[in-house]
Amino acid sequence: MSGTYTVVRTLGRSDAAHDILEELPEWFGIDRFTHEYVDAAARFPNYVAVAPPEPGSDDVGADGGSVPAADVLGVLLLDQRYPTSAEVHLLAVRRKHHRTGIGRTLLGRVEDDLRAQGVRVLSVKTLGPSAADPGFDQTRAFYAACGFHPVEEFADLWAGDPCLLMVKPL
Repeated sequence: MSGTYTVVRTLGRSDAAHDILEELPEWFGIDRFTHEYVDAAARFPNYVAVAPPEPGSDDVGADGGSVPAADVLGVLLLDQRYPTSAEVHLLAVRRKHHRTGIGRTLLGRVEDDLRAQGVRVLSVKTLGPSAADPGFDQTRAFYAACGFHPVEEFADLWAGDPCLLMVKPL
């Protein structure tokens, strides 16, 4: 338990990912990419920050699968292709919960789990700084504050948008 939420690892919370992404069109407003993230939630491990259950209601459960999508406050999708590295595929927190520590807590839980598995590096890709965008300036600042370092900006990895690769040693 962290603050007023619990972080659980689960699979298949496409419903929650969709709901959260719909709230954040300035970051996730391109339908094609939103659909890709929602599809990815069905395949990749999901870490979700869940509001505590109401008194007298069912518990969150070990996997968070029974929690209504509206009670999921944030979601992180993890893509691990190699034994010693992993990528944050998606990190999104409901707007009204921005700057409350949920994103940092989700990352912390993922990092703890990855370290326990012997993973050495965590990466994330985000919009590069050569594209002027105040929202993504905040995103890059968030990742930097969480210990990620910029490695390289790729002009052609994403059609029409520069992609910044950031990494964090674990």
